[in-house]
Parts: sequence; C-alpha cells; structure tokens
Amino acid sequence: MLKKDDFILLLSNKRTYLVQKAHGKLHTEFGVIDLKKIKKYGQTIRTHKGVAFVAVQPTMSDMMRKLKRMPQVVTAKDAAAIMAHVGVRPGWKCIDAGAGSAFLAIMIGNAVGPRGSVVSYENNKKFAEVAKHNVKKCGLEKIVNIKNKPLKKMTEKHLDLVTLDVRDAEQYVEKAFRSLKPGAWLVVYSPYIEQVISVRKRMQEAGFAHITTKEIIEREWQSDYFSRPKNRMLGHTGFLTFARKAIKRKMRKKSTKSKSAKKRAKS
Repeated sequence: MLKKDDFILLLSNKRTYLVQKAHGKLHTEFGVIDLKKIKKYGQTIRTHKGVAFVAVQPTMSDMMRKLKRMPQVVTAKDAAAIMAHVGVRPGWKCIDAGAGSAFLAIMIGNAVGPRGSVVSYENNKKFAEVAKHNVKKCGLEKIVNIKNKPLKKMTEKHLDLVTLDVRDAEQYVEKAFRSLKPGAWLVVYSPYIEQVISVRKRMQEAGFAHITTKEIIEREWQSDYFSRPKNRMLGHTGFLTFARKAIKRKMRKKSTKSKSAKKRAKS
C-alpha cells in the first residue's frame, strides 16, 4: 500500500512523470490523472481521456533527473565510471569533497547502502542547503551526511574512497592519503588538464600507486529509419584521475655533506 509521501513514476510509451501520491491530481497533455486511485506499484491507471500509464517505483536515476541543480554537477557518465573503476560496494566509508548539488554523493550513497556512509563537504552554504534537500528527497539522509565545512577540517579516517571535486584539489592529496585505508582509492575530478598535471605529481609524491587519468565521452545513436550518431553528444565534462593507496614513499633528506658543500661553493 502506497503512502501519501511516496514517489511514483508514471510511465507510458511516450512520457514519464515523477510525482508524489499526496499531489492529488496530475494535469498532463494526455488528460488528468487522479493519483489517489493509485494503491500500489505496478498498477495501471488511465487519464480522463483514456490514456494508460503504469505506476512504478522510481529508480535512483529517475529521482536524480528531478533534483535541484545549483553548480555544475558530476554527470551520470562520470559518476558511473568512478564507481565502476573503484568497485564501490555495500559498507564502504567514503568522503565526497565539493558536494555541489550532491549528485555524486547520492549515487555513492545508494551503492554503499545502510551499512556504509558518505560524508560530503561543501564550503558554500547555499550549495550545502540544496545538497541536503536533494539527499532527503532521495531518502538517503541516514547514509549521506552533508557538512557545510571546508575540506581542511576533515577528520574522518580509515576510508575506502575519497573523491575530490574542488579548486586546488592537489593541496588535499596528502590529506586524503593519510585518511585512506591501504588499498583504498582517491579520485579527483578536474575540468582542466593543468589541474590533472598538478594532481598526478602530488599523488606520486604522496605514495599513491596505479595512477591513471580518463576522459569519458558519451555519444547517443538514433535508429528511427537508418542508424547513425545523433548530431549532439555529451563531450568533455571533466578528467577523472584515479589513484590507489600503497606504501608511502619516504622523502629523501638532504645529507649534511651536500649542505656543507653548497655553503663552500657560495663562499
């Protein structure tokens, strides 16, 4: 039995509508739908014009298409690539820095489940409020925690994953290394290649291993009569740099002999 606050995806062969049962009536181009008549998922309901829709439980992807967006979000193609590369699984403890509208935090939270957790740092108060609203709308407020704090105040340890989508991300690479478990992952989302270069250098210095950078391009095809790529495609959104925690490299200390030699050379 559906509750009044439950979300419903009304699905036909042409359109979809995401609604809450409490909304009462939905006015569409196909007619009016009385939402109070929907008792369970899987039920077929018709508009007053006789057009049929099936009421189904929305997936997380369905929910996210209707979320509020403030800053630029991490797109589904990039979020999916992150989760597939690192192998996110139930029970993981994760940090997502630069929450934005919380799109990535929500996708990770949905994957780690109630045994896991995602703490998402967002320095901008307005963005943090939007992120909290989106997390609550998706029903993940017990898994995803939005903190309106700068990343430098991060205290979490023994993490399975840290994702960085922040300006000057290279400054937080060492901090991420100290916070991760052995074998855990750091992923940095960079809009520009210059940041990628800086990030990769810091990763190597910190002792990260298996460093790789990817760019995900998505191209949809159409096949109404003849098959070909669509004229528009989702091209560059950002670079994804992955690294795994291994054994930290010890920084070489300058020997006393070399220091004294430099002093003699100057004199």
